[in-house]
Amino acid sequence: MPTAIHSFICSDRSGTRQALHDYRFAFYPNVQAAGVDWDVAAPTEDLFLSRRYLALLERHASSGLHLEYAVFYQNDTPVGVALFQRAYFEGRKHLREPSAGARLGQVWRHTVLLAKRYLTHVVRGDVLVCGNLLLSGEHGFHFNERALASEQATVLLLSALEDRAIRWRADAVLVKDLLPTRFSARHQFFKRAYTEFKVQPNMVLSLPFKTFDEYLSSMTTKYRTRAKRAFKKAEGLECRPLSADEILLTLPQLRALFRSVVRRSTFHWIDLDVAYFEAIQREFPDRFWLFGWYKKQQLVGFHTAFGNGTELEAHFLGYEEAANAEHQLYLNMLYHLVRLGIEAGYKRIVFGRTALEIKSSVGAVPQTLYNYLLPRTPWLRYTSCVLMPYLIPEEQWTPRHPFKRDTTAHSFKTSGLS
Repeated sequence: MPTAIHSFICSDRSGTRQALHDYRFAFYPNVQAAGVDWDVAAPTEDLFLSRRYLALLERHASSGLHLEYAVFYQNDTPVGVALFQRAYFEGRKHLREPSAGARLGQVWRHTVLLAKRYLTHVVRGDVLVCGNLLLSGEHGFHFNERALASEQATVLLLSALEDRAIRWRADAVLVKDLLPTRFSARHQFFKRAYTEFKVQPNMVLSLPFKTFDEYLSSMTTKYRTRAKRAFKKAEGLECRPLSADEILLTLPQLRALFRSVVRRSTFHWIDLDVAYFEAIQREFPDRFWLFGWYKKQQLVGFHTAFGNGTELEAHFLGYEEAANAEHQLYLNMLYHLVRLGIEAGYKRIVFGRTALEIKSSVGAVPQTLYNYLLPRTPWLRYTSCVLMPYLIPEEQWTPRHPFKRDTTAHSFKTSGLS
């Protein structure tokens, strides 16, 4: 049963009220309670908004991560869904020691560094998120475009989200990872005093290649030579997919490898329970892969990937720093994903955030995603646009261009990549 059902009343002066008087939303404490209504309105092409995946995520949710669901109705017909997650954010715990910015003078660098340190220590609170904190990309909501326009859907979504924030007494609301195609409705966020901000982009590689050899042949000599050098360094390693039973047996090693990467990351909010991997492998044996990298029968790294519609999505990984330095392990993981994506027939690979330069060296380009934050404390609400640049982790990087010609330009232009 839903926890609450709300008839929608819109106070928008633009005339949206009349267009939305037949709409309402209902909240559900778990995705199974949303039942068939969720299935009707959820996108069939996005695994991460399916009941199967979300039910699994509930069972293996990280400590402190709470999930709830909204279904939107036109009269009695489900026309939209949204995933809400609530988690406690603490700047000094979830943000790595800040940097001051390389382009500033010494005095300003010191001043900015002190300001960032202060902010990371004082910014904390419960945040209600529309989106999935375990993923990069727009996997937080979906609306039937034939039933209502993007602006109408945004009004409905924000009304439900802010209603829940009040009931949960959340300190802030965050709408995560929206594509530029949502710009037609962005003024709805600004009218409600949300702050728009960008973090590291999502790195995406289009795959117009029929074979991995064709992919390598499309590269300039410099980058093709670099790829072959990386393959040579990995000759002493064995890479193989692990079954669910093998994942279960290696959970302690997987956990240690994952934590070794987390310790070096600039931003880490959610502590993942690696038992999640075993559960996913059992639930989605044909759409999820965990590849183990072995040196003399010793696990020195792993990476995971999801098949999601026409996209192959990189998920979590872990590795020993020494093995990475000796065997260019991370770079070989990226090439391995490219090979898997091509051979499995995916149209593109979503590599996610972080390590932007090395991902661009295998051909990925940045996809800008937009986030919208609404602190519920009045003084933070009106100063967040000034404070956000000081809190967002910085990564200085140089885009690489490994291909002889821009074989993927058309795909990137039409998919919102920039």
